[in-house]
Amino acid sequence: MIVEPLIQGAAGMRIYPVERLKRFRELCAANDVLFIVDEVFTGFGRTGRMFACDHAAIVPDLICLSKGLTGGFLPLAATVCRDEIYQAFYNPDRMRAFFHGHSYSGNPLGCAAAVANLKIFETEPVFERIAGIERIHRERLPEFRNHAAVSDVRMLGTIAAIELHAQDPGYLSCVRSRLYPYFLNRGILLRPLGNVIYTVPPYVISADDLHYVYDTIGTALL
Repeated sequence: MIVEPLIQGAAGMRIYPVERLKRFRELCAANDVLFIVDEVFTGFGRTGRMFACDHAAIVPDLICLSKGLTGGFLPLAATVCRDEIYQAFYNPDRMRAFFHGHSYSGNPLGCAAAVANLKIFETEPVFERIAGIERIHRERLPEFRNHAAVSDVRMLGTIAAIELHAQDPGYLSCVRSRLYPYFLNRGILLRPLGNVIYTVPPYVISADDLHYVYDTIGTALL
């Protein structure tokens, strides 16, 4: 079973309860099914914890990591698994060995960027910055809740989403093609998922800049 923990990103930033994620884990464990979580988007603090799975206090069998691994500076990905899975393929029998290596594996620059990024987590107040972003989301999102153009607002950690009413809702909604250039012309890189405006700001964003993002979203809906 493969899941995006707690939030489905490209589906429109759809959030589901921690209890459901726990239940997924329980069902997989009870039925001897591998539980794989995709934390490419949610990992490294994006949901307010280091990993989204931490909210549910669960450990998956495999976890997929990328993006935040290098702070988005260089492309790098890693798949981490439980030791039992690793040992199943770590075998002198070539019929059981997991042959997976190519010329771009372990790129030294990507790995150096990841090491530097992880050191930042250890030496700088990253989660204080994340908490600051969360506070502004909680402060600003309610003003959109009863807006005539808005059908729903939601947030998880540094992720905030404003879903708009649309005649063609979904990823391919034409709302995106109207809003994207509007934001870009005002110096903001927001890429709506169809009729869902979402913001996942960098952890170093200033409070003034994040308020400017919300102010601009407000003017876009006038």
